[in-house]
Amino acid sequence: MRTLILRRARAQWPLLAAVLAVVTIGATLLGVCALLVTRTSDRALEVAASRAVPKDTAVTAYTVTIARGDVASVDADTRSVLREAVTPFGSTMAGRMSTEMRPIEAGPQAARRLAYLSGVENLPDRATLVTGRWPRPGAGEAVLLERTARALGVQPGARVRLGKELVRDPAPGLTVTVVGVARAGAGGGWDRDPLEGAGYVPDYRDGSQLTAEAFGPFLMDYRDLLTGGSAVSRLEITAQPDLSVSSPATLDRLRLGVRDADGRLSAVLGERVQIERIASRLPSVLAATARQQRVTSSAVIAVAVLGAVLTAAALRLAGRLTADVRAAESALLSAAGTSRLQMAGLAGAESALLALLAVAVAAPLSSLAHAALTHLPPLTAAGLTADPAVSGAQLLAVVAGAALLFLPTPARSGLARSGADLALVVLAGGAWFSARSEDADARLDLVRMLVPALALAAGCVIALRLAPPVLRAADRWTSRARGLALPLAMSEAARRPRAIAAGLLVTLGCAAATFAVAFDATWHRSQLDQANLAIGSDLVLTLGAPASAGQGDEVARATGGRARPAADRGVSIGQWLGAGDNPPRLVAVRGPAEAPGVPVTKNAALTVTGRATGGHQLSATPQLVLEDAAGLRTACTAPAVPLDGRPHRLPECVPVDGMRLVAVMLPVVAEGFDYDSDRTSRITVDLSVPGGDGWAATSAEPYSGQLTAPAVTAYGSSLRMTADVALGGPPDAARRLVATAFADPGPVPATVSELLARQLSVGPGDQVQMMAGLTAVPIRIERIVTTVPAAPGAAAISTDLDTLSRALLVRGEPQFPIDAWWVTGATDASATAGLHLGDIRTRTGEAARLTTGPVPAALPGSLRLLVPAALLLLLAGLILHVTCDLQARAVEVARLRGLGMTRREIRTTLLGQHTIVLLPLLVAGAAVGAAATWLVSPLLVRSETGGVPVPTVAPVWPWAAESVLLALLLAAASLAVASVVVVQSRRADAAHLRVAS
Repeated sequence: MRTLILRRARAQWPLLAAVLAVVTIGATLLGVCALLVTRTSDRALEVAASRAVPKDTAVTAYTVTIARGDVASVDADTRSVLREAVTPFGSTMAGRMSTEMRPIEAGPQAARRLAYLSGVENLPDRATLVTGRWPRPGAGEAVLLERTARALGVQPGARVRLGKELVRDPAPGLTVTVVGVARAGAGGGWDRDPLEGAGYVPDYRDGSQLTAEAFGPFLMDYRDLLTGGSAVSRLEITAQPDLSVSSPATLDRLRLGVRDADGRLSAVLGERVQIERIASRLPSVLAATARQQRVTSSAVIAVAVLGAVLTAAALRLAGRLTADVRAAESALLSAAGTSRLQMAGLAGAESALLALLAVAVAAPLSSLAHAALTHLPPLTAAGLTADPAVSGAQLLAVVAGAALLFLPTPARSGLARSGADLALVVLAGGAWFSARSEDADARLDLVRMLVPALALAAGCVIALRLAPPVLRAADRWTSRARGLALPLAMSEAARRPRAIAAGLLVTLGCAAATFAVAFDATWHRSQLDQANLAIGSDLVLTLGAPASAGQGDEVARATGGRARPAADRGVSIGQWLGAGDNPPRLVAVRGPAEAPGVPVTKNAALTVTGRATGGHQLSATPQLVLEDAAGLRTACTAPAVPLDGRPHRLPECVPVDGMRLVAVMLPVVAEGFDYDSDRTSRITVDLSVPGGDGWAATSAEPYSGQLTAPAVTAYGSSLRMTADVALGGPPDAARRLVATAFADPGPVPATVSELLARQLSVGPGDQVQMMAGLTAVPIRIERIVTTVPAAPGAAAISTDLDTLSRALLVRGEPQFPIDAWWVTGATDASATAGLHLGDIRTRTGEAARLTTGPVPAALPGSLRLLVPAALLLLLAGLILHVTCDLQARAVEVARLRGLGMTRREIRTTLLGQHTIVLLPLLVAGAAVGAAATWLVSPLLVRSETGGVPVPTVAPVWPWAAESVLLALLLAAASLAVASVVVVQSRRADAAHLRVAS
């Protein structure tokens, strides 16, 4: 047997070499895909973890209400729990704490002026020193925020006496020396400060019915507070794990450790704290990365399955051609007494030898191809470059590819006669219908892996069913043509079944290549659409600290674009908080609108003069709302001003040019309110700014009836506000006069997403109540859209920020709802980072993350590998088919030579015959690829969470790229056919004719 195998191999080495090439190409493709799914996929998780932003990897422990004797032990035990949670990674930790409130023992209103101490580790990284210096340990020194220092009227060097804490076991009073003034930095955690980094709040509530002016924080050394004996109202410690070196196993251990850390912290701290919890986005970020990895791996496996089907088609053709070539040999062996079992053993041994050779070649070749692929975009940009290496999964994939050689060759009756093609069409239709589900689970992922191969194979067998009738019709049409070459070529193509023996491979190869190019374009287009929808503007700067006047112009100058304030936050609709994990979101941006109000010059010395009738000692806390040139409205709150008829100068509220006063709020308070009193006092307050037309006044909730007859008028060069204040009634009534430079806008017009409209059963014209903080704002639904930009897939409301702000101001809410700056036309996005205002996201950056990020980068790489693999398989099978066909027709060619046809005419006839068959097969393959693009691509493209992308996928057929590809396929196939025809036709000599005779 060995002798027979070796002799046959020497005699038929071109045929066996072609079969070996087909198996090697297919096994190499499967090996590369296996490496992309395993080695590259694991590396992608590691790179994604190392590139995660700190806020996504931070693990923060929060504890509330700690007795002054337990602060140090709670701090130490919390750090120990965090250290254990992030094991095996090292970490850096930083803490911040705030003490209980203390009264400020200074001034006539000491009983209503509160302050608190805070300690922040790494304070210079979280704030910017404006003047003075940072506090020294053990010296009783503190730094104040700008607004705190301005409200208290202190400068570095001042000493402030604070009383004992307002708790059951208070720490004694102390004197603090102010040594500096600082500005809160973005991302410094100031939103978790008791006053949220405001520095001063005129109506602070500590949970009781009483309000007070609150100042703070007094920023002291962290270690001083830790051991200073003060009771702590809140303590937070943040661990930042170092994920620069990781593995999938260690990342999974980290995820589980952080997930279970909250329970461990509760057990360790026990009764020493009132509330404790550990919060981190790290487990969800790692889980989201794993989901995205699964989505990418599914698509890469779909490419591998398509490559395997293409290889099987090539081997099917090779098997049939080999059987035809060896038909006479097999008959001779059978006549010589060789049994079927012996012949099967001979074929199996030969196949096993070819498979071993293919594995020996494909294993290192796939490693080299994978390494080369990782050094090309987008894998190299994603940080996924790798050196050649062999893995177990790769070897299994290569062996599986080589095992395709053992697939049985179907009978010559083919798919059409057996009805298997119709069964394949039905199977592909069922798989396509199942894959249309919007769910994301493992079973549907498996179906989606099979759909491309099934759909392309089904389309190709349908095209092959149509090929014979088309060729017969063309034969009838060309039979009337003059000459011999064209009618003879068409007759041979139409009447010989062997002529389209390579039809399945050619059609499937062309369909796979064109589909890969179109799917790659569709996938990239979908990622770009998702990025454009997810990011509300060209550049979005999400603020990490409260916005300040003039900030918009600063952002615009840095980026070279136009900055507009925007809100993007969670809200509630009445008492509805959303369904599941999809709470309602508000997306509002300032549109073009004429700025209301009166202009106020920079650093204007504003004064307030107030009077109250009836001899009552009333005071007001002026809150001025000013709008800058970028449309940002900021509230400037002054300390309480007695309504004693004397002018009182307000702190500097106009730090930049171009500001306008748009609203004034006057909360009125007295020394004490008697619930049963029916007395009233008429107040008159003059603000030293010129009045204007269009001003309106109202009384804010709650209990707006406690302040009646509100009015605002221009009085000389001042703005005069008047009202009647009831001195009795509910003590928690607002008693707030609100004067605005515009009328009540009424219900705010808004656009809502289909999801929100469906869940609330509302439509255009309906009204809902939206809670913006603690203020209810009426919203009128104008229209419903599929999804709201910047909130894809969310139950969202979109409205104009200016109108929303006006509605809030009329209802007594001075805070402007700004969360970010949206910049259009930015020319230098990187310059924004130098402002240190917050997180920066751009549409181009988001698109790059979705297309060239470490996790999704393997998909376009595998698609670009499929195109040359399909081309090589197509050419190998085509060369094999033409060679065997011409060898079988050698005697026929010799007879044509004997009839007088020249070699040129014979070559023209043979080349025409194969071209006549090849051209429509390529066109049919392109048509199948286009149909699969429209039908299958939207099912394969998923969002990074595995769900249906928002917006929906729009299939793309890149005409230029597809035209180039088809031209390349046609040119390469024609060159291969021409080369074989030239070589084989030279052998058609008189020797073949004598043999035939």
